Amino acid sequence: MQRILIVITLTLLFNVSCSLFNKNKGKDKKKKFEPVKIEKIVQQGQFNKLWTQKFDGGKKSYGYKLVPFIDNKSVYVASLKGEVTKLNTETGEVSWSVDLNTELSAGPGVGSEILLVGTPEGEVIALDKENGNQLWSEKLSSEILSPPVIDNQMAIVRAQDGRVYALNAGDGKREWLFDTNIPNLTLRGNSQPVVRAGRIYIGFDNGKVAAIKQESGDVIWLQNVVDSKGKTELARIVDIDGDMALIATDLYLSSAVGKTIAVATESGRVMWSKDKGSAAGVTASRSKLFIIDNESNVRALNRSDGTEEWKTTAYKNRLLTKPVFYLGDVIVGDLEGYIHVLDGEDGSTIARTRMGKLAFYTQPVGSGSILIAYNKDGTLTAFEYSR
Repeated sequence: MQRILIVITLTLLFNVSCSLFNKNKGKDKKKKFEPVKIEKIVQQGQFNKLWTQKFDGGKKSYGYKLVPFIDNKSVYVASLKGEVTKLNTETGEVSWSVDLNTELSAGPGVGSEILLVGTPEGEVIALDKENGNQLWSEKLSSEILSPPVIDNQMAIVRAQDGRVYALNAGDGKREWLFDTNIPNLTLRGNSQPVVRAGRIYIGFDNGKVAAIKQESGDVIWLQNVVDSKGKTELARIVDIDGDMALIATDLYLSSAVGKTIAVATESGRVMWSKDKGSAAGVTASRSKLFIIDNESNVRALNRSDGTEEWKTTAYKNRLLTKPVFYLGDVIVGDLEGYIHVLDGEDGSTIARTRMGKLAFYTQPVGSGSILIAYNKDGTLTAFEYSR
């Protein structure tokens, strides 16, 4: 009887120990990905909130890019639930607002006469930018997750399935189509096409970048700039989902696989590649590139060769937005609606404020000294910062 009790006791102790071990292991794993707590700082300079507007928001927006578009003295914004609004950039006064009665996932893209928004069902909707009247709509092959680009009366629209459409801005009719194969497993999201001097530069989920003639859709070059050498499908994710930066004849991009790359636009040749990258994209200044790596560490790289100049780990796992270069400093938003200002020379945090309660759809967008932040709870805020 005593032996039986000893065995039962040992068995119970073993089970309890295993249970505690598994719980602790789970806690350790969870803790590994927990956002760090914000440390107190000595606030330098001040924020000036110019105005705030509230739109419908929601958490169902992963991969969506509802990016406010500043066009001189006007700012255009689209909401998750289908509202498109034109406001005065300086005062926030509403010029017009229309409800499209459909969920929106990308936009607006704004041209000289029209603006475009995209939906998760692959529909592109064109509105008159002066009054918001709907002009046309066109159904594409899959959901739209990056804002369309309008240039020279042509709308360039990227679909999630890897297809790129050129639509006539006047009536939405297709001018040409570019298609490329993408992997079965990719991240949800797309980079916005870059249009410059009759060329379109696009990064894809298969690690390739294309330069395309805007007028005809003919391929100038198509280069595999990020290799997918992983042993599993998950390890081979090389999406170029973040926005690229084009400076003179140099194209800078960052990939989910953790690489930042400089590409010569004339040939597609890789000039340098560094094992530091992000799905969020690249921001360029005159001499530096700024990226958020996959752990939300902020890094500054030298533009000429990609060497790292500084790194800050103060916001690990806080799901930072792509950086904004602002009057010599760097601005990022985080998952709780905080805006952080980092010194552009060393990455130290010099100021902070909170706007809204949720993360941001995208990094703040700017015009002159004015920045506009758009939270996923629907809060739109125009602000300035000065040291």
